[in-house]
Amino acid sequence: MTTTIDPLLDDELRSALGEARAARWASPRSPYSPRIDLAHRDGRPAAAALTSRRGATAAVKIVDVWWRDETDAAAAADLVDEILARAEAAGDAAVKWEVPLDQELPGFALERGFVPLAPPHPSAPGTLASRGHVRWLRDVPHDEAPYYAQTTLYTCGAVSGLLAVEATGAVGFGEASDAAPVESSDGPIDGHPTPSLADRDLELAFWRRASNYPAIEPVGLGVVMRETLPDEVSVEVYLDHDGPVLIEAYAGFERDFRAELQAESLRQAEAAGLPVHRRRISIDEVARRIAGGELALLLVDEAPMHGETGPHWVLAHAAGEGVVVIEDPWISSDEGETWVDSHELPIADADLDRMVAWGEAGYRGVVFVGRR
Repeated sequence: MTTTIDPLLDDELRSALGEARAARWASPRSPYSPRIDLAHRDGRPAAAALTSRRGATAAVKIVDVWWRDETDAAAAADLVDEILARAEAAGDAAVKWEVPLDQELPGFALERGFVPLAPPHPSAPGTLASRGHVRWLRDVPHDEAPYYAQTTLYTCGAVSGLLAVEATGAVGFGEASDAAPVESSDGPIDGHPTPSLADRDLELAFWRRASNYPAIEPVGLGVVMRETLPDEVSVEVYLDHDGPVLIEAYAGFERDFRAELQAESLRQAEAAGLPVHRRRISIDEVARRIAGGELALLLVDEAPMHGETGPHWVLAHAAGEGVVVIEDPWISSDEGETWVDSHELPIADADLDRMVAWGEAGYRGVVFVGRR
């Protein structure tokens, strides 16, 4: 048995996989540490497994497992055992397994404790063509959160907020079952779910209410969460910065009007009785409150996960055993990611501590949402 670290397929494995499957394996995944584990029999490839993982996260994803014939199924199962052992040794909290809709998870995966993930709300490319499974390696008991992928570059805050609304039991995505479909580059295809126009309208309407054009800042997000949720559901903002935020790249009028919108959001927060705390909250406290049942909308820097700096909102909904579990509305579908990567994604507390900070000042924005 040998292990191939280089993700590029050699001609022998490419031929064994077949044209369609080899094209999926050869999809660009360079930001996400692709790895091929390979077993040989009689001098030829007998089984192979392709994995990938986001940086600064505590999960690895099995993209696909192939074996030549039934004689080699045991070799494929051994490769999965190696992946599980490697993940445990690395301190990972979960191993995921992505399966195209026209394929089934092999029986030996079920024997190893992989269980289905609830399907996402169909939306952006990356949510339409696959099913997901997970094997948890740490004990983090929780209810699985809903998932929807943002359909624009700028609606992460809106989607994270709406997922939090849905997680509280209030009206969220997927309410209009007879909604008109949205055209998508990877759907509709026979047997594939179809995106809902009503869901996208909801996404954009929330963004327009909360937007600082185009970003959503913490106080503005808290105000719209307060307006959207029933009174009995608590909302609370933490932001350790006194002035306007997320406007560092602007000057003149472009900066001034965004600052004015943020001042208006702060006035609305005060009028609504929305608590806005100016102290820096620790990740230990964030994790403790999430483990106690609250949801947290987190303003993060994408760099640790994707290698590119940018402000981004995610929803944290579970915590324990040194990790926080998030829903990330962003999918890098052009680089091989699907919803399986960004749904039920565990992040170690230490990694989250450096991720939940933005800009040179490193300020931290968190919006807590209670549950009914």
